[in-house]
Amino acid sequence: QMPRFPGCENEGSDAEKKKCADNKLLQYIYKNLKYPAIARENGVEGTAVIRFVVEKDGSVTDVNLVRDPGAGTGTAAQKVVEAMNNMGAKWTPGKQRGRAVKVLYTLPVKFKLEG
Repeated sequence: QMPRFPGCENEGSDAEKKKCADNKLLQYIYKNLKYPAIARENGVEGTAVIRFVVEKDGSVTDVNLVRDPGAGTGTAAQKVVEAMNNMGAKWTPGKQRGRAVKVLYTLPVKFKLEG
């Protein structure tokens, strides 16, 4: 069972919980992500990819930037993921055979200018 972003534990099935958690994760990222001014001015778009570990207790560790479109976009995405530990609520940890386990999670973050 994959880890889930917090806030959906009262949803119905596991599939509904996952869909809700994915939506909440997107909302969190786009609410907290700042498009770097230098990237906006230079028209930098693309997808940053962040890889991190969701620990057994639901905390986020080992946040790494694995793809960076440049002009500060990757760093901005990385900061938003690192700030997840300050949200108050923690991730629902991943489970294997009913026990909490550490899970490596890969998150793509799209940067697209409105035009």
